[in-house]
Amino acid sequence: MATHPQGSFQFIDHTADAGILVKAPTLEGMFETAALGFSELITRVDSLNCLIQRQFRLQEDDIETLLVSWLQELLYLLDTEGLIFGRFQVNLKDLALEATAWGEVFDPEIHTMKTEIKAVTYHLLEVVEDDQGWKGQVIFDI
Repeated sequence: MATHPQGSFQFIDHTADAGILVKAPTLEGMFETAALGFSELITRVDSLNCLIQRQFRLQEDDIETLLVSWLQELLYLLDTEGLIFGRFQVNLKDLALEATAWGEVFDPEIHTMKTEIKAVTYHLLEVVEDDQGWKGQVIFDI
């Protein structure tokens, strides 16, 4: 299980898919850690120069859909602009997310492509609060 100040994540093996199980003491930390796990599935986050900054504003009807939308935004920027992020700051108010992400353009000569993610799925999607904080699970189509 990989850890960082906001929480921890581990990869989930799933047929033709990859997933992450995220744990964090706060909901914001769980969203930040999920984004970090997403990026780590793709490349080594510690190889990123996080000099490009992007802002995000999202709103959804439930927390699970908000998590998927957040990760879909990151995947969209990777697919359209080649941006991969390694640092995140998330603020949540009810079901509205405001976030900043820092990263750089993915360069195959510098960054190792570990996994190519095609889509963020709703399969086995889960966001729950327990006595230790927040836990989330997301499966990706690879």
